[in-house]
Amino acid sequence: MSFAKRTKPEKMRYLVRIAVAMVIYLGSLFAAEILIEDRGMTGPLAYMLAALPGLSFAAIFWIFVRLIVEERDEFFRMLYVRQILVATGLALTAAAVWGFLETYMPVPHVRAFWWPTIWCFGLGIGAIYNKITMGTFGECA
Repeated sequence: MSFAKRTKPEKMRYLVRIAVAMVIYLGSLFAAEILIEDRGMTGPLAYMLAALPGLSFAAIFWIFVRLIVEERDEFFRMLYVRQILVATGLALTAAAVWGFLETYMPVPHVRAFWWPTIWCFGLGIGAIYNKITMGTFGECA
């Protein structure tokens, strides 16, 4: 039986959405590097292009929430919510601690796009937390 045939429809939509968001993210990041960084593109189009990787990255949050809304199994829904809570707690704690370190100590500045990246790593930590405490990673770990 193929992967698509044994995968629940909500998980397939999740995977397709993630794939589309990542293609847009990587394509826009590549385009911004070439057009803005290398070729010096300026003006409103440059601002729009510079924002596009961040907007496509922000889609990840929406995509994960859509998975929770569309999930029919309450247990898996709870696992996904737990993952989001762990990820959010880790990312916001890291941002707050580093922000205060930047304010009071001579530490290097961390660019803001790293905080949602930490959130995504937090999803993985949340899945591990689910495995330890609930016995399963969930279906989209």
